[in-house]
Amino acid sequence: MNILERPDVTHEKLQQVVENAFNGLKTFNIIKSSIEIGVFDNLNEPVNYEELSQRLEIEPIFSHYILEALEKIGLITKENELYQNSELSKLYLDSKSKYDRTNCILSLKENADQWNNLNDTLKGNLSKKEESFFPFIIQVMAEDCISGELQDTVEIINSYDEFKDSKTLLDLAGGHGMYSIALSKINPDLDCCVFDLPPVTQETEKYIRKYGANVKTIPGNFYQDDLKGPYDVIFSSYNPGGKNPEIAQKVYNSLNLGGLFINKQYFPENENQTLADVLDNLEWNFANFEKSLKASTRYSFKGDLSFDEYSEFLEDLGFEIMDVHYVDHLNPSFGTKSRNKLIISKKVS
Repeated sequence: MNILERPDVTHEKLQQVVENAFNGLKTFNIIKSSIEIGVFDNLNEPVNYEELSQRLEIEPIFSHYILEALEKIGLITKENELYQNSELSKLYLDSKSKYDRTNCILSLKENADQWNNLNDTLKGNLSKKEESFFPFIIQVMAEDCISGELQDTVEIINSYDEFKDSKTLLDLAGGHGMYSIALSKINPDLDCCVFDLPPVTQETEKYIRKYGANVKTIPGNFYQDDLKGPYDVIFSSYNPGGKNPEIAQKVYNSLNLGGLFINKQYFPENENQTLADVLDNLEWNFANFEKSLKASTRYSFKGDLSFDEYSEFLEDLGFEIMDVHYVDHLNPSFGTKSRNKLIISKKVS
């Protein structure tokens, strides 16, 4: 090898890829740690870095550079050496805000750990998650929907006269129950029930009490149990059976004639077109949902139908698809945005 001979291809592009990736890792950890140690909760009023370092009991030099980084990211502002939360952080990173999204961000830590130990992950050291989820994940999902998606969804639903005239609603696999709570507020005559696994409905009850809502819970497993009813509306959002024909049949059997089936789901289309797509699909396979029979593509489970197949199946059952709305959703588990379909269908036969 001639030490004076240059390679034919410069290393600069490779270095740029690595630097961008590594800076992303650094940025995530700065935001995560700032949440964990209480940086944003201490920046509702202007403060200098020395005072913040005393409050948080961290070295002044670290306080200085953390604040400088957060200012460069756009999460805080700086004026006359005093730092304060930006409007964005006041809304979403202050733990006292009703739109607090800190748990959505902290929920990424488990996935980050698996990426940081990718060798072990690729050899089968996977995270095992049951569909019952744990209380933290229910809290993450509640935080996620309240930041705009819930309001968008409820506004669409409330535009239908069939909903306004309804008396009963089942929130199928409703988790936190936030959609039922919101829908009961705009239609006080609506009798809303959240159907989910027993460990989940215990968490649902907390949100019902928090918002002072007249919503009931029904513990059960929609794969195994009857949904009871009949209901005027059945609502479903991102549940594992949301594209499954057997669950659609159960929904049909539990609806009154003229009743609405409102189903919000992510239907994979043109997967793996971008790097983000590929990374999300790889990450989806880091976890096992053993009882839900998770498939290999993000947000998909064994037995799922494609959007066209599902639409045709609904029509064959006796539904009329009235509208399909698109609702953008920031997925807290991946940190990426997906475009989801809100299918409004009516049982007509």
